[in-house]
Amino acid sequence: MTIRIAIIASLGVLWVLVNLPASLVRNVIDSDQFALIAPNGTVWQGSARLVTALGIESRIQWQTTLWRPGLDLNITDKNSAITGRIEFGIAAQKLQLTGTIDASTLAPLLRRYDLFLPGTFTLNQMTFLWQPPTARMAAPSSLIWSGGDLRYILAKRQYQAVMPPLVAKVASNPQGELEARVVADDQNDALLMILRWKNNGNLYFGVTRRMLRLANYPWSGGESESTLIFEVERKLTQPPG
Repeated sequence: MTIRIAIIASLGVLWVLVNLPASLVRNVIDSDQFALIAPNGTVWQGSARLVTALGIESRIQWQTTLWRPGLDLNITDKNSAITGRIEFGIAAQKLQLTGTIDASTLAPLLRRYDLFLPGTFTLNQMTFLWQPPTARMAAPSSLIWSGGDLRYILAKRQYQAVMPPLVAKVASNPQGELEARVVADDQNDALLMILRWKNNGNLYFGVTRRMLRLANYPWSGGESESTLIFEVERKLTQPPG
């Protein structure tokens, strides 16, 4: 009798474990930057709508692995497709991402800054080590934009330029901040623009004279091509004003 009760109890526990609801994954992903909407399935295999504080939304699917504790991820939206993995550690969580992001996925964020552009962004494999409240790169990587017809509004005037493909070299700087240095290609170190996710949570970006010329923005100053003309710092989720 005792053995029978033990077997029934074990099967009950196993059933509960196998059917743990997908909503529990929120404990891993939900934060002030990300939220899972309408999760379905189980902890082991499920899907949900991923909404970010940046206004970007996508569909996320996950599969839990036990041999290497973590989640295998697939993130999709229209023509965007990213594969990734989250691995859990004692001191930090590791996030790996690779794939392509269509400009239409980023449009809600770019519109906040009066930027309108086509094309795709290709993420070479990026590995982030997340130790709240900051993240750092495990190794340098890059992001490539395919280029195209850029439109933007500055000082209530609209400008337009046909842009070549651009490369963002992404790495952690000596201060431990995520930094992207935008250049024309992998073999060219001439800086166009710099973006930096600072340790205080702010986003800094600086634009050089060279980038203004490339974007057909009229600038009458005599600064060198490498001089940062515009520098702005604000909260990542703060709308421009």
